[in-house]
Amino acid sequence: MSGTFVGMPAFPEAARAALGDTQLRHNLAHATGVIRGKRAAVVGELEQAGIWEDLRLAGAAVKQRALDDLATHLEELERTLTAAGATVHWARDAAEANAVVAEVARAHGADEVVKVKSMATQEIGLNEALEAEGIAAWETDLAELIVQLGEDLPSHILVPAIHRNRAEIREIFLRRMADVGRPAPAGLTDEPAVLAGAAREHLREKFLRAKVGVSGANFAVAETGTLVVVESEGNGRMCLTLPEVLVSVVGIEKVVPTWAELDPLLRLLPRSSTGERMNPYTSTWSGTTPGDGPQEVHVVLLDNGRTRALADETGRQALRCIRCSACLNVCPVYERTGGHAYGSVYPGPIGAILNPLLADPDEPDAAARAQTDSLPYASSLCGACFEACPVRIDIPEVLVHLRSKVVDSHRADRVPKAEAVAMRAAAWVLADASRLGLVEKASGLSGRVLSRLSRTTLPGGRAAAGRLPGPGAAAWTGARDLPAPPAESFRAWWARTGGGSGEPATDLPSRTVADAPPPTTPYDAPHPVAAPAVSPQPNAAPGRVPPHRSDDNLDAPADPTGARAEVLGRVRTALEGVAPTPEPVVAPVGTPGSPAEVVDLFAERVADYRAVVERVGADDLADHLASLFAPTDRVVVPPGTDPALLAALGERAVADDDLSAADLDALDAVVTTASAGVAETGTIVLDHGPGQGRRALSLVPDRHVCLVRADQVVPDVPDAVARLAAAVEDGRALTWISGPSATSDIELDRVEGVHGPRRLHVVVVEDRA
Repeated sequence: MSGTFVGMPAFPEAARAALGDTQLRHNLAHATGVIRGKRAAVVGELEQAGIWEDLRLAGAAVKQRALDDLATHLEELERTLTAAGATVHWARDAAEANAVVAEVARAHGADEVVKVKSMATQEIGLNEALEAEGIAAWETDLAELIVQLGEDLPSHILVPAIHRNRAEIREIFLRRMADVGRPAPAGLTDEPAVLAGAAREHLREKFLRAKVGVSGANFAVAETGTLVVVESEGNGRMCLTLPEVLVSVVGIEKVVPTWAELDPLLRLLPRSSTGERMNPYTSTWSGTTPGDGPQEVHVVLLDNGRTRALADETGRQALRCIRCSACLNVCPVYERTGGHAYGSVYPGPIGAILNPLLADPDEPDAAARAQTDSLPYASSLCGACFEACPVRIDIPEVLVHLRSKVVDSHRADRVPKAEAVAMRAAAWVLADASRLGLVEKASGLSGRVLSRLSRTTLPGGRAAAGRLPGPGAAAWTGARDLPAPPAESFRAWWARTGGGSGEPATDLPSRTVADAPPPTTPYDAPHPVAAPAVSPQPNAAPGRVPPHRSDDNLDAPADPTGARAEVLGRVRTALEGVAPTPEPVVAPVGTPGSPAEVVDLFAERVADYRAVVERVGADDLADHLASLFAPTDRVVVPPGTDPALLAALGERAVADDDLSAADLDALDAVVTTASAGVAETGTIVLDHGPGQGRRALSLVPDRHVCLVRADQVVPDVPDAVARLAAAVEDGRALTWISGPSATSDIELDRVEGVHGPRRLHVVVVEDRA
């Protein structure tokens, strides 16, 4: 990959243009400020509980454990996905990944696909590749739709259209929607709720007719073959559930070793990205499920430079990234320049390290190389990004490392850069004391002259040198106050005062660096090793090899293109000498309250998401359920629903006899039970067993009424992950729901009800006997 958008200038030039856009700077300051505030509130809850930093350590350790034995986990993921009915493909680069998606679409006669928001598919240029094959790729995330219709580029990981205001979005919808589908309403206003409603209607017809869906994945669990997508609007659920065929393009770094280790990541990602305890929707699925969702599933495991990053001992930590955008929202450089200045799908601090790490070092395009080389310098090295990163990527460390690589790559240039010339001159001066003395005298003379002529005095009374002429110096001093050189050097002061004693000192010896003796203690003692960013894990016991790593237990999968063998070979070469960590990471947990307190907290947190929540006795449930619907409402009920509830609904109940998506769209509501409720996050979880229905049932109707027994409510995410492990092992898909579908993609104004149900009604059923 080139790592950059075609034709984008190097960061300094692009940043200069962005700084002149006052509307952009206003939008960025508002958006990043709001997101920082929301994140601080929900992170503060865990800081107060004393577990946030330990949770960060656990999340980093999970991702690092996956990377340290990546080949093993990828092979296990391939095996479990295949056993679950998925077809696994391997792609060395963007071209191979795009070819797989296009081939699947052509095989099903599809001339269009619907897409979940996916940075991996943006990275490989999938939309453009499909367009070249005569296949339209429709972005379904609201912000991505705005970017696509506006023929624009994304500028933020979380909010790609952050640079657009509501008036611009209205104009884009009015001008472009009719060209690609259902037109925008003639009386469209710029209210965020109205704009979101127009997007809902425009995309609804595409969801209902699409044969093929395309997604990425936030995580891929090797142990169970489970893919995970975290989203807010419900467009992800639409793409993952309604089409006949699903293709997921997954970076090889997305692997998580075990189902249990998903826990800390599910707690870290929403808090660090949207500033919520849990995103409205989290979908997990393992291959295919008869009668529920796509019946043909393809997974493309993508390298595209990731093994290059993995081979860099300092830079490989960047592959721990979970794409939360927390580093962007605290970065003073990003806040002032925006995402387009980085020239890539990955902007901000993480983009400044990830793009150079993924990029081909033999890139023939000089402009692309210059753009990539500029990115490690797009930082003040303030360190705020490391403090915000939920998986403790030391971005400043990697930036400095990459800067050194840029410098090293230009050492053999025929025409050296001005900076290199200056450094060589400084080295020549500093290598000899007599030369240094002459320069000090000249500097002192210039300092005395400037002190008399300067019109600017710095705090403390020192004169400023003003703006200097010449390339580099003029730009640097034009934006900074450069103090005038001191009238007397330190060496001269020491000789004159005897180091402050008042007695003149003897002349300092003059010698070159080569004459200097070797350093003595304490400076020649070994430097202390910095504490690792991730808590160390125990090494594997001698001779202990998990059964799944035995070649005897692994049938060699088909590898018609050789991509599988090459990617796994690259991974093993990159990790040569790295010891795997065999034991799963255990994440910290909070202190739960009593069962009654847990249910109280659950009801409170569900209401926080603007869902309706009621607590009803079991004996009163049937009558209460009947009272929730108008006589003319048509309510779909899944197989396994309690007969007493069916009787209470009467003729309003519609059985799910393989209803089509269009049939479901015409109904008023759905009633389901749940498998679990999570008190800390206000989440209900469906495993789509009896009474819960297939995934489309709780997605397409406009209102979802969910019945949760009080004894199903658990304190926090770790408890839910453990409770649901058996369902995942059985191959069931899970849907985690936290409030109605929602978006904040338009000027960060939250709008409930985008593509999923616009109303969520949770009934907590209590045994009051």
